[in-house]
Amino acid sequence: MNHSRIIIETYQSQLGQLELLMCSTSQLGQVEVENGVYTTAGHKVQLKRGTPDFAWLPLGMQVESAVAWLFYISKCNTVIEQLSFAIALGEPNTSVQCGGETGQNLIAIGLENGIRQIHIGTEDEEAMAGRAECGDWMPTRFASPLLKYEMEITTITPWGVSTQIPAMEDGERLYFHYIMAENPYMQSADYPSEADASTWFAVEQSKNQLEKNWRA
Repeated sequence: MNHSRIIIETYQSQLGQLELLMCSTSQLGQVEVENGVYTTAGHKVQLKRGTPDFAWLPLGMQVESAVAWLFYISKCNTVIEQLSFAIALGEPNTSVQCGGETGQNLIAIGLENGIRQIHIGTEDEEAMAGRAECGDWMPTRFASPLLKYEMEITTITPWGVSTQIPAMEDGERLYFHYIMAENPYMQSADYPSEADASTWFAVEQSKNQLEKNWRA
C-alpha cells in the first residue's frame, strides 16, 4: 500500500536526530498545513508542541531537556484513510543501546550510550480506554477493545515508537501524545547498579496532566 510520508519535525538530541513523522494511505491530495493544523484527505490533526512541567517529579529527580507533542485528531468526512505517526532516532550510532521500558499506563522506550540517555513515552491502551469511557478525545466504542487488548494503537519500534490511528467515523475524535526527555547518563542515587530514572518518570504523564501544566 502506498503511503504519503511527512516529516513533521526533526529534533537534534545529543544521541542523534529524532524524526517525528506522519503517514497517510490516501492519495487524494496533498496535506495542507496552517497554524499547526494538518488537513489530510480524511482528518484534521492539530499539533501542540511545548515543554512539559516537571515540578511534580520525585525529590532529587530532574530533567535537562524535554519536549511534548500533543495530537488532537478529528475525522472530518467519510474518506477511508489510515493515519500513522512515529518518532524515532533516525541514524543511531553503533554505541546507542535501546529497549522497551513500559509501565502502568505507559508505553516507553529508553535509549542511551553511556554518556546521554533519552526516554520517549506515551499513554498505553489501558490509559486510552479510561479516556474512551468518559469520551475524553477518544471514541467511546473503543473502550472495550482497548481494555481487552483487541486494539493496539502504539507499539515500540527498533529506535522509537509508532502509533496507528484506528478507523474513525465522521465526527469522532482521538488524542495521543509523545514526550521526549533527555539527561546525562548517570547512576541512580537510590539504586547504584541501575541508571537514574528521571527521564522515565518524566514521560509517564497523562493527557490531563500535560494539559493542566501546559507551557507552549
